[in-house]
Amino acid sequence: MANNLIEQILAGVLSSTMGGRGQSGAQGPSLDGGAGGGLGDLLGGILGGGGASAGSTPERRSPFGGGGGGGGGALLAVLLPLAMQWVQRNGGLGAVLGKFQQKGYSQQAASWVSTGENEAMPPHAIDEVVGLDELTRMSQQLGVPEQQVADGFAQLLPEVVNQLTPQGDVTGDADDVLNQGMSDMQALLARLNPR
Repeated sequence: MANNLIEQILAGVLSSTMGGRGQSGAQGPSLDGGAGGGLGDLLGGILGGGGASAGSTPERRSPFGGGGGGGGGALLAVLLPLAMQWVQRNGGLGAVLGKFQQKGYSQQAASWVSTGENEAMPPHAIDEVVGLDELTRMSQQLGVPEQQVADGFAQLLPEVVNQLTPQGDVTGDADDVLNQGMSDMQALLARLNPR
């Protein structure tokens, strides 16, 4: 499951932004950037073509455009590792779900874990749960407006939880799968952006 985590999350998010889960096609993004292009090519284009990197400054021109179109997918792909790191830093999947529940978003969090449709987050929920300081830091790191980061998180976090709970409950290995997914992502980024 860990090897496919990144592509499953992105395929789920991108297909839902294109009007439904069924529109992602028979082949999801490929971590290795295989014949169908996929995540490897997307991230390679971003990182190799003057895209955002950890050293980006807010003044640098954003590779993601003003939102919408293909730039939205690129932003989600680059935000995904930051979202996964945020979950790790905040105590793992169970603790993050607890944060949403404490802020009054129990129904939404439960829908992400269940096998049904994921409920969307209200626009202000990410500000409340993730925190403005964290969103500002990521905004500066990527060189995009805070609202775009918050919107991206609102799309990514439900799908991260959804993919880590395929049977409809939080299991003991969910954080292990998340950690392995982060290792896979870091290895991919290292291959795409060698120093």
